[in-house]
Amino acid sequence: MRSLADPTVEAIVDVVVRLLAEERGESEADVREELVEGGWELPIDSLRLVEILVRLEQELEVEVPADLESARSMRSVRAFAEVVLAACTTGDRSPTS
Repeated sequence: MRSLADPTVEAIVDVVVRLLAEERGESEADVREELVEGGWELPIDSLRLVEILVRLEQELEVEVPADLESARSMRSVRAFAEVVLAACTTGDRSPTS
Protein backbone atom coordinates (compact mmCIF):
# COMPACT_ATOMS: atom_id res chain seq x y z
CA MET A 1 0.00 0.00 0.00
CA ARG A 2 1.10 3.52 -0.61
CA SER A 3 -0.54 6.72 0.45
CA LEU A 4 -0.32 10.03 -1.34
CA ALA A 5 1.30 12.61 0.91
CA ASP A 6 -0.26 15.54 -0.96
CA PRO A 7 -3.05 14.02 -3.04
CA THR A 8 -4.44 15.80 -6.08
CA VAL A 9 -7.42 14.94 -8.26
CA GLU A 10 -5.04 13.78 -11.01
CA ALA A 11 -3.03 11.58 -8.61
CA ILE A 12 -6.26 9.98 -7.36
CA VAL A 13 -7.48 9.50 -10.94
CA ASP A 14 -4.19 7.70 -11.65
CA VAL A 15 -4.81 5.35 -8.72
CA VAL A 16 -8.39 4.68 -9.85
CA VAL A 17 -7.20 3.97 -13.41
CA ARG A 18 -4.57 1.56 -12.08
CA LEU A 19 -7.08 -0.23 -9.86
CA LEU A 20 -9.57 -0.48 -12.74
CA ALA A 21 -6.84 -1.87 -14.98
CA GLU A 22 -5.88 -4.46 -12.37
CA GLU A 23 -9.53 -5.39 -11.83
CA ARG A 24 -10.15 -5.82 -15.53
CA GLY A 25 -6.81 -7.41 -16.44
CA GLU A 26 -6.07 -4.63 -18.94
CA SER A 27 -3.30 -2.10 -19.34
CA GLU A 28 -3.61 1.30 -17.68
CA ALA A 29 -3.22 2.92 -21.11
CA ASP A 30 -6.20 0.97 -22.49
CA VAL A 31 -8.37 1.81 -19.49
CA ARG A 32 -7.40 5.50 -19.64
CA GLU A 33 -8.17 5.61 -23.38
CA GLU A 34 -11.59 4.04 -22.77
CA LEU A 35 -12.31 6.55 -20.01
CA VAL A 36 -11.30 9.50 -22.18
CA GLU A 37 -13.50 8.26 -25.02
CA GLY A 38 -16.43 7.63 -22.65
CA GLY A 39 -16.31 11.01 -20.93
CA TRP A 40 -14.68 9.55 -17.79
CA GLU A 41 -17.78 7.55 -16.86
CA LEU A 42 -16.91 4.57 -14.66
CA PRO A 43 -17.27 1.49 -16.89
CA ILE A 44 -17.96 -1.10 -14.19
CA ASP A 45 -20.93 -2.52 -12.31
CA SER A 46 -21.78 -1.44 -8.78
CA LEU A 47 -20.29 -4.52 -7.08
CA ARG A 48 -16.91 -4.00 -8.73
CA LEU A 49 -17.16 -0.30 -7.98
CA VAL A 50 -17.46 -1.06 -4.27
CA GLU A 51 -14.41 -3.33 -4.51
CA ILE A 52 -12.44 -0.50 -6.16
CA LEU A 53 -13.65 1.91 -3.46
CA VAL A 54 -12.47 -0.39 -0.65
CA ARG A 55 -9.07 -0.88 -2.30
CA LEU A 56 -8.74 2.86 -2.86
CA GLU A 57 -9.62 3.63 0.76
CA GLN A 58 -7.03 1.10 1.95
CA GLU A 59 -4.34 2.32 -0.41
CA LEU A 60 -4.84 6.01 0.30
CA GLU A 61 -5.61 5.46 3.99
CA VAL A 62 -8.81 7.48 3.75
CA GLU A 63 -12.45 6.85 4.51
CA VAL A 64 -14.89 8.11 1.91
CA PRO A 65 -18.17 9.10 3.57
CA ALA A 66 -21.16 6.92 2.75
CA ASP A 67 -23.46 9.74 1.71
CA LEU A 68 -25.47 10.86 -1.29
CA GLU A 69 -22.67 13.01 -2.72
CA SER A 70 -20.26 10.07 -2.65
CA ALA A 71 -22.81 7.77 -4.26
CA ARG A 72 -23.52 10.24 -7.06
CA SER A 73 -19.80 10.78 -7.66
CA MET A 74 -19.26 7.12 -8.44
CA ARG A 75 -20.57 7.61 -11.95
CA SER A 76 -17.49 9.58 -13.00
CA VAL A 77 -13.83 8.93 -12.29
CA ARG A 78 -13.06 12.63 -11.89
CA ALA A 79 -16.07 13.37 -9.65
CA PHE A 80 -15.16 10.35 -7.55
CA ALA A 81 -11.55 11.56 -7.30
CA GLU A 82 -12.79 14.95 -6.09
CA VAL A 83 -14.84 13.29 -3.31
CA VAL A 84 -11.82 11.20 -2.29
CA LEU A 85 -9.62 14.32 -2.28
CA ALA A 86 -12.16 16.11 -0.08
CA ALA A 87 -12.05 13.16 2.34
CA CYS A 88 -8.24 13.33 2.33
CA THR A 89 -8.17 17.03 3.07
CA THR A 90 -10.97 17.20 5.64
CA GLY A 91 -9.34 14.84 8.06
CA ASP A 92 -11.20 11.67 7.13
CA ARG A 93 -7.89 9.88 6.95
CA SER A 94 -7.95 6.43 8.50
CA PRO A 95 -5.36 5.81 11.17
CA THR A 96 -2.30 4.04 9.78
CA SER A 97 -1.47 0.61 11.06
